[in-house]
Order: sequence, then C-alpha cells, then structure tokens
Amino acid sequence: MEKNVKPDRDRMSQIQKTSWRHIWSISWPIFLANITVPLVGAVDTAMMGHFPDPAYIGGVALGTLVFSFLYSGLSFLRMCTTGLVAQANGYNDEAEIENLLIRGLIIALTLGLVAILASPIIYLVTSQLLAASSSVEVQMRTYIEIRLFAAPAALGNMVLLGCLFGRQQMRLCMVQIMVVNILNLLLNILFVIGFGMKIDGIALASVAAQWLGFVFTIGLISWRWRDMLRGVIARLFTRNPSWFDLPAFGQFFSLGADLILRTLMLLACKAIFLNNAAVLGDIELAAAQLVIVMFGIIAFGLDAYAHAAEALVGDAIGRKDPVMLTLAIKRTNALACTSSLLMGLIILAGEMTIIGTLTNQQPLIELTARHWHWVALMPFAAFLAFQMDGIFVGATRSRDMRNAMLVSTIFFVALIWLTAPYGLVGLLAAFTLWLGMRGLTLRLLLPRVIRLAIQKE
Repeated sequence: MEKNVKPDRDRMSQIQKTSWRHIWSISWPIFLANITVPLVGAVDTAMMGHFPDPAYIGGVALGTLVFSFLYSGLSFLRMCTTGLVAQANGYNDEAEIENLLIRGLIIALTLGLVAILASPIIYLVTSQLLAASSSVEVQMRTYIEIRLFAAPAALGNMVLLGCLFGRQQMRLCMVQIMVVNILNLLLNILFVIGFGMKIDGIALASVAAQWLGFVFTIGLISWRWRDMLRGVIARLFTRNPSWFDLPAFGQFFSLGADLILRTLMLLACKAIFLNNAAVLGDIELAAAQLVIVMFGIIAFGLDAYAHAAEALVGDAIGRKDPVMLTLAIKRTNALACTSSLLMGLIILAGEMTIIGTLTNQQPLIELTARHWHWVALMPFAAFLAFQMDGIFVGATRSRDMRNAMLVSTIFFVALIWLTAPYGLVGLLAAFTLWLGMRGLTLRLLLPRVIRLAIQKE
C-alpha cells in the first residue's frame, strides 16, 4: 500500500503546481512588482525631460545603457541561481540551496568590487563605442561615475532574487523588488526636487536604494528561511565547507559564460538601436529612449510569467516529471500571450497621456506620437521571447540560449542595414521584428528541454 503513496502525492503536487490558479498566484506578485522597475527609469527620464536641454535625457539614456550592459551582462547570477535552486527545490535538497546562496553571493560581491575598481576602463570603453554629442557625454560620465558604487549590492540582490524565484516564493520577491524601487523613486524626488540636484541625484538615488535593498533582503531571507539556515554562519567557516566545491563553481561559471555572451548580444542589439538613433540627432535619440522606457515596462510585465516558467520548469526537471513540465510550459505561455494583447490595447489607448507624462518637450511629443503604433505592437511581438527565456533558464540550457541569440543578432544587424534609409521608422521596425525572432529561434529548440524531464538519473 505504501508504494502507491508517493505516486499519488506526486500526481497531486503536479496538479497543484500546474493549475491556472497556482501559476497566477506566483505570477501576479512579480507582475505587480516588476512594473515598479521600469517606472524608476521612466521617472529618471521624465525628470530629466523637464530640464530645457535634451542632453539630460540623452545622458540618462546612454548611462542607463552602460549599466544595462553591466548588470544584464552579469544577470547570469540571477538566472543560474534560479535554475539551479529550482531544480534543487524539485528534488528537495535544502543543503544544496544553502550552498548555491553562499556561492552566488561570494561571486556577486567580488564582481561588484571589480566593477568599481575598473571604473576608468568602463568609462573609456563606453565613450569610444557610443556616439553622442559632447554635452550628452558629460552627463553620461557623471551618471556612470556615481552609480558604479551600487554594483556590489545590485549584483548581490540578483542572487537573492534568484534564490527566492527558484523556491517559488514570489511574494517575498515582490516585497524585495518593491522596496528597492520605491526607495529609488522617493530618493529620486528627494535629491532632484528637494535638493536641486540633476543627473548626479538620479545616480545617487540608485546607489542608496540598492544598498538599503540588499541589507533588507538579507534580513528577509534570514527570517523566512531561519529553519533551513540555522547554523549557517558556523557552516560557512568550517574547515571544509560544503559550499566550497570547485566543480560546482565551475558549473556556475560554465552556465554563466554562455549567458553572458547571450546577454551581451541582446544588449548589443539595444546599443545598436540607440546608437543609430543618436546618429540621427539628439531629438531622435530622446524619442528612441522613450520607446526603450516603454519597452522596459512591457518587458517587466511579461517577465512575471517568464519567472513563473523558470521556477516551474526547474521544479519539473528536478522531479523528472515530463507531464508537469509540458503543462507548465503551455499554461504560462497562454497567460503571457493573453496579457501581451491586453498591454498593446492599453498602450494604444493611453498614447498621449503616457507620452505627456514622460516629457513636456513639444517636438519630442510629436515625434514619439508619430511612431507610437510600434510601441503598441511590441508586447505581442515579444511575449514568446520572454517565455522561452524563462523556460530555458529553468532548464539551465544556457548554450541553447546563446546559440539562439546569435542567430537573432545576425538577423537584427541585417535588418538595421536594410532599414537604415528609413530613419527612425526603420529602426523601430527592425527592433520589433527582432523581438519576434528571439522567441521563434528558441521555440525550435524546445524539444531539448522536454527531454531533460524524460531522462532518468
């Protein structure tokens, strides 16, 4: 009789974890919290947009791009942690989850310190690669020099979020994300409006918010996981600690190397987009930045379902449960597609209200409004890309993600070349088509993920 207990329990777990209700329950907190992430960028842009010189918007645009390269290039810290923790959670290995947390934080804090020490090199490289007027370049440099001091905390927060995502503790993720971003918004207002600072205030707000958020999240996890982490300090400093496992560090960096290359290609495409807009002129660059801000809101909204897919796919693979895996993929995809259509309609209906919130410069408002339909198309064009990313992160199929992005990047560069004569319209068309290609290339490789749940140890 006992032989039937585990299969029945596993079936019940499978039904519960892939139910529409459960998927929604782990998606909505991230959907809500993620909206606050691009709102920080939107407020940054809006505040700079109300200064008379468009160079402030350009400085924020290119400065933010630099940190997109830095943080997104190192986002393997979150993605690797999520996938590995989700799989460990699937086979109920709490000791390995603790080890993954410690390894991730050691790597994150070390890389953050290296970023601060390498600040002269970072600025030199960016100033050579990005085309901008001298006034935009001055603002960009100020922003970079200050915001780099947030790097250790920002990277540490990625690891902490990865652990929470992997264990499907999305409400705690929501609290962490909202605390960091609400602090950032409030400090933006304090420094720029209250203290009369400009772009330096925007950067300083990011530094303070990341460090306060890191300390808060360490406390949150220590409290929530107190049973699992009891005695962690003693285990951390034992003579032969279990977290100090060179093959495990090697696995982390092996996955990370592929994800770094994949993410750098992704960001290179965004850089090409903004750089080509900068060549057209400061006002075209400002319009392109407004589009990128809107895409950030779209992306972080859709990412809620991608994060749900990461956790559920990793869990299913850890359990070696192909039925759970298939249901998780189908249902998270269906919810993401429906939400993308709704987002597009909302963006289209709120055109002038949204643009007017971001800037009061009339020429910029008119230029952005003429191209607004591209923004409304982006949610549907992008949803599959985000979902496939989540699925492949949960499966820790980093090499497939790298190879698919290589194909998409070549496609995008070819499109940019073909559409160059059409100015900003050509850039927006190429960007939208590239989003669709990202999803299609990974969808073709999906059978490889399914096989992971079928394979036996």
